[in-house]
Amino acid sequence: MLTSLISGMLLAVGSVTAIPASPDGMIITDITWTGQVIANGPMVNFTGPSLHAIEKSIAAVYPGFTWVTAPRSEDDAALSDLHSEGSLDDPAPELLKCWEGGVGDADAVRISDGIYYLQNVPGYCMNGPGPNNCGQISCSYNSAIMWCNHNRYPYKTHCRRFAKYAQAVVNGCQYTTRESAHYNMWTRGTQADGVGFSVIAAKPKEEC
Repeated sequence: MLTSLISGMLLAVGSVTAIPASPDGMIITDITWTGQVIANGPMVNFTGPSLHAIEKSIAAVYPGFTWVTAPRSEDDAALSDLHSEGSLDDPAPELLKCWEGGVGDADAVRISDGIYYLQNVPGYCMNGPGPNNCGQISCSYNSAIMWCNHNRYPYKTHCRRFAKYAQAVVNGCQYTTRESAHYNMWTRGTQADGVGFSVIAAKPKEEC
């Protein structure tokens, strides 16, 4: 599972068996995380079905590891290939599509929890060639954050970047329902960028 070679990223992703397409045409595959797990250590790769799962896999090898305690390093020159996108740019409002993606509306509070989680994830995330090659970043109470690569080549970007895109969905696509004295806020949408990837906040096909 662990490899210290950046060149192994394509092999790691290529060996994943895809889950059949969801109703909206997404192919759900594992994602690969690249980063440092110990201070001044090498850049390593871990692959799994979500960042939650990857965090647990790393902790099994490096006891006590969490995203919060992981080293925060500057961008590594070795990550400049494989179509890496290093920008943490702001999402474009014109590329936000509300009430699309997933199979239903998600609990906005749970999505916000996932956004907070993402803000603490260092390193890079990669998906294999698209289009519609999607990985589940986080999910709880049937409220998931997913990201999709629509390019025909592997795509890698800062994992933290997804937090901004998911937040754009919550900010721009929400409504409130009331049950007795209790209010629930719901959200669902897809925030794309201009280089071929998108982030989805919605109810996933598989319960979580």
